Amino acid sequence: MKTKLWRKILTLTISAAMLTAVFAGCGGDPTGTASTPAAYSGSSDSAPAADGSESEAPAGDAQVDTFPRNETLYYNGLQWGTPSNWNPFNSDPATFITINAPVPRELIYETLFMYNQLDGKLYGLLATEYAWNDQNLTIKLNPDAKWNDGTAFTSADVVYTYELAQKYALWTSAIWSYIDSVTAVDEHTVEIKGKAEGFNPKEIELSISSHYMVPKHIWEGLEAENGNDGAKLTQLVNDNPVSSGPYKVYSYDDTKMAIVRDDNYWGQAESMWGKLPAPKYIVHNIFKDNASGDAAFREGQVDVGQQFTSQIWKMWENDGLPIETYLPEAPYYIPGSIPSIVFNTTKPGLDDPAVRKAIAMSLDYDMIGQNAMSGYTAPMVPSLMLPTAPEQALIDTEALKPLQWSNADIEAANALLDEAGWVAGADGVREKDGVKLTFQVECPSGWTDWMASLEVVAQSSKAIGMDIQTYYPEMTVWINDRDTGNFDIIMHGYPGVGISSPWARARQTMSSKDVPAVGENAFWNYGRYSNARADELVDLLAAEADPAKMKEYWTELNEIYLTEVPAAGLMYRPLLFHQVNTSVWSGFPKVDDGSNIPPCICSDGYGIAALYNITAG
Repeated sequence: MKTKLWRKILTLTISAAMLTAVFAGCGGDPTGTASTPAAYSGSSDSAPAADGSESEAPAGDAQVDTFPRNETLYYNGLQWGTPSNWNPFNSDPATFITINAPVPRELIYETLFMYNQLDGKLYGLLATEYAWNDQNLTIKLNPDAKWNDGTAFTSADVVYTYELAQKYALWTSAIWSYIDSVTAVDEHTVEIKGKAEGFNPKEIELSISSHYMVPKHIWEGLEAENGNDGAKLTQLVNDNPVSSGPYKVYSYDDTKMAIVRDDNYWGQAESMWGKLPAPKYIVHNIFKDNASGDAAFREGQVDVGQQFTSQIWKMWENDGLPIETYLPEAPYYIPGSIPSIVFNTTKPGLDDPAVRKAIAMSLDYDMIGQNAMSGYTAPMVPSLMLPTAPEQALIDTEALKPLQWSNADIEAANALLDEAGWVAGADGVREKDGVKLTFQVECPSGWTDWMASLEVVAQSSKAIGMDIQTYYPEMTVWINDRDTGNFDIIMHGYPGVGISSPWARARQTMSSKDVPAVGENAFWNYGRYSNARADELVDLLAAEADPAKMKEYWTELNEIYLTEVPAAGLMYRPLLFHQVNTSVWSGFPKVDDGSNIPPCICSDGYGIAALYNITAG
């Protein structure tokens, strides 16, 4: 499994079944107190004047028009509120630049490898290659890699980053369920030893492409300053981080965030990109909702959009705007996840699988697909799998058909509830043993596509004797509710693609291993669903290589999902709504352009390669 050199970046090919299988650091403020930092000093970090010349940097309150348009790339859809921290270990970081996800953002912090959705390979970043020897993974690091304070990146940093997750309760800590040790073989070689029992190469490979590396010489000081208290470490604001990526934090307030290129970035070495990324500044204006972001996108004030835009094809067909999607025709985006309603299985009423399944059966998926998703989705076929050939090949589709429900099957849903003993009361709402089927369904305010989907959920519930009310809080409230289990039904998208998918999606939807009780922060299985056989199957699939066994296990796991319904997929969504306005910048990746750069908004995983291809006209 040794990797091959491609344009000086070494990659590892994985199987088609793994190809298609949504969130770091440092220095920072050890007090954890939020503040607006001054922009960085230095010739490469000075602020541009209105005429495009460079002047002394303002103290974090630069207006949009102070950034030269042909040096600045503008985003929307990644940040929906004032950032509170830039901490790679916080569960709610500044999502414009930091995201704890299978395919993370590589702008400020970097991972060892980058995942490419198009070819299923891992491309080297801080590392160059990896190889398995039985249950041990050997990783070679890029000797040119450096932190932005000039200190060399070495194997000691990798070991330290992994061991932080072993010492404290971090979002990355789960990897220690699958590894015994991380060892520095030499300055630029690391060995990860997988556990013999429950060997899980998928999780280990996921960690090397999703865990941000942090500098030992910075974070060991932060540990000491904070009394070796992991809870305090996760709350650090960290707004002036020592990191390894091509950009540094420049300024932020409640209207926008800006990062500035580090012209000393190590990645301009010939062993990596060989040059700096094209935009000097990347700015994300903070919009109140999708409509505001769309308006700015239409007017060319936003170059790269990552938000739902209804009927986007009308922007070029009817309005003649210089706007493009990765695919020029429907569905315009590549399917990458299954946004779902997650049921809190600890709640009375929702602890009955018949109730959960009846809700799923009642839904009008066609209405969700057309009204909420503008047709950017294939018809929903209930299962854990994406509608792609590699994932569908993993299951016995004929065996699952008897368990799959059709669109808005109200009659069957009512029959299921009748059989389960849920009887309509005087107000028409079903009840049993003093429990009424009255629930709240939640997603963030301003997420118009998700909100429209939940309106369908609420409306459909009336036809089966339930009362489901919608609730649209701010995103920070939604995140806290989701993580702590403070909800009845909540909309969420479990990981869609990554080096460990679709296994990661199945694990996060159905595995109860290491999931804490309601009230504590969970990082997956937010509904606290538990099934011993599902746990066993998830573990078996982690290391199974035999195609026949894999199909048997995947089919059985989907049968459990369709019977007990811990969550119900509402649509197929792209990994990212990659859409661009080319009025200022051009050269963005699109299908069949020969670049092999995925539609990942020029920042996520190998999608960041786009920043080295685009040009300002």
